[in-house]
Amino acid sequence: MPQHTWNITGHQGHHYTLGLFHGDKTQHVVLHCNDRVVQIDFEVRESRTYSVFLDQELCEVSIDHTGGNHYDYTCRINHEAETPLNKFRKSHRDSQNRVEKIRIIAAGCVALLIVFFLLGSAFT
Repeated sequence: MPQHTWNITGHQGHHYTLGLFHGDKTQHVVLHCNDRVVQIDFEVRESRTYSVFLDQELCEVSIDHTGGNHYDYTCRINHEAETPLNKFRKSHRDSQNRVEKIRIIAAGCVALLIVFFLLGSAFT
């Protein structure tokens, strides 16, 4: 009777316990979060992925059928999906990159001005 739990801290700092039960005989799957059932799937005998939002984070629990009656279970936060939080993160990263580029350009301009000032004073 495979049972797995994962402890996840959400974007806003809330703690979640995400659990999965996959029955040996029936192959029924129950996905629960903080002791509340969030999804039920019957007779799962193949690979599947279940999605749950936790604190605006898209959490994906995967069941990978590895052959026979063997399965691997994983849980991950999907940072690539087009969710509002991931879009915000991307725009925030992009704006930070722009600010960094502006700082580099400004430092280069200041360095050039200093070089021109030193060269100008050397020739007078």
